[in-house]
Parts: sequence; structure tokens; C-alpha cells
Amino acid sequence: MVSALTLLGLNEVMARYASYETLAEIIRYRFTEPKDTLKELFARLVFNILCGNTDDHARNHAAFWDGKELSLTPAYDICPQGRSGNEASQAMLISGNNNLSQLKSCLASAHNFLLSKTAAKLIFAQQKSIIAENWNLVCEQAELSEVDSRLLWGRQFLNVFSIVEE
Repeated sequence: MVSALTLLGLNEVMARYASYETLAEIIRYRFTEPKDTLKELFARLVFNILCGNTDDHARNHAAFWDGKELSLTPAYDICPQGRSGNEASQAMLISGNNNLSQLKSCLASAHNFLLSKTAAKLIFAQQKSIIAENWNLVCEQAELSEVDSRLLWGRQFLNVFSIVEE
């Protein structure tokens, strides 16, 4: 397994320069099934924003390496964070110098993942729907109290600020 930090050729000091944009470029040229992998990485970025996971640094993305080919590992270390106010920033840059935790940041970068704006918006809709449809069940399985469930909903999960698309 090799971290995105290593794939990006960065060390811990330079980690703040890690970006989804550059990782997407590496995926296009070095990964198996690049189109599917790019779509999956984009969906993970969207999910991170929708659930408030701003701890998406380059050590929390990785690939399996079999000596010849790279393939994306399953997602891991997803940890929704509280927001002070409504603003939040992803640990990795989304494109350029933008790391703002909003769907509009993803939409502006969709082309880096070989996705049209229509395809990106479909991923937004699917993920928002899945989160909303499964919220109560997941809270029940996690044994969250009603108070904690209400605290997380609309703050970390589907925060109004995060779902701004344009």
C-alpha cells in the first residue's frame, strides 16, 4: 500500500500542497481503470464534504501496488468534524488553491475527474439522497441519542453551507 502523499511525491512538511487535482492526474496515467477510479475519488470527495470529514489529508488516501499497477484502496479514516460557523476547508486542495468544503468546489473541479457537470450533479444528488434515506438507521445502529442525532444533522452531515452548488 502506498499513500497519496507518497504518490504525490510530498513529505510531511509539504503535505499542505497535496491536491485532489494532482492526484486525479496521477490516477489518469498510473492507475488501473482510471475513469472508474476518478469517479470513485470524486464521490469520496463529495462524501467527505457532505459528512463534514475535513481530515481528508494525503495520508488518508492510498493505493494498492502489486509491483506493476496501482488501484485505489477502500476509503478509511472518515471522521466528521464540527464546524465553527458554517465555513470549513478540506485538508487537501480541491483544485488550484481552493479547498473550501462546498459542492461548488467539486463542481468547478469535475473536469479533473473526467466528469461533466451533469454527471457531477448526479453524484451530488445520489449521495445527498443516500445520506438522508439512511440517516435514522445509521444513528440507530450507532446508538446515537436523539440529541446527538439532531446535533450532527445539518451541522456535520448535509450542512447548508456545504451543499451550495453554484
